[in-house]
Amino acid sequence: MDQEYAATTTPGRTRPLRRDAERNRLLILSAARSVFAQRGLEATLDEVAREAGLGVGTVYRHFPNRDALIDALFADGLDAVSRLVEEAAAMLRAWDGLRHFMYSAAQLQSRDKGLRDVMFSSGDSPHRGHDLMRQRIKPPLDALVLRAQQEGDMRADLTATDVAVMELAALGAAEFTAAVAPELWRRHLAIMLDGMRARPDGDYEPLDQPPLDAEQLENCMVGWKHGSRNTRRLRSRTN
Repeated sequence: MDQEYAATTTPGRTRPLRRDAERNRLLILSAARSVFAQRGLEATLDEVAREAGLGVGTVYRHFPNRDALIDALFADGLDAVSRLVEEAAAMLRAWDGLRHFMYSAAQLQSRDKGLRDVMFSSGDSPHRGHDLMRQRIKPPLDALVLRAQQEGDMRADLTATDVAVMELAALGAAEFTAAVAPELWRRHLAIMLDGMRARPDGDYEPLDQPPLDAEQLENCMVGWKHGSRNTRRLRSRTN
């Protein structure tokens, strides 16, 4: 019989062995954090169970499916990102807030591939990361971009979707250089931020392609893990 919830007839003992259950739950979450951080959301519950040193049945008793485990695991990380955007919106200059958010969010996600995958999950994802982005993070970030442009600190020809793509580019740099220089993404994000700044002389490199719109960005999220060719096919079906 399962030792987590086995009944006991010993006088004076509590019926469910709650301490064992809680210990196993913490083991599962700790193992999942390690596995998902390294592999992203493609990791399986079997891999989590092996990392935790538990049977996969024990994992399923605590979390009926991988989505439930992912939501429990990344709740704190998503809340941390939500707090970052609140801090950014409260800063006196919108540009300083935007810079703060981009560096801080990239730092969190560069260390945790699973959190990155949840944050940029598509609209058909069951994870709360997409709802958090759409409801609690995207509106204040959009407002920051507009305010930074109105305050004269950010190029007027950029959009909030440009900012999202550049954040993803910084995360791509982080993954590419992780083996030899884990913090090198900061260099490339600084280069991108410098390209976003407004210049009094207006001497900018011309942008010969239009920005993504919201629907295109959503389609990119859907096709991201399958590659850009699949992303274009997904987009073409909506035309």
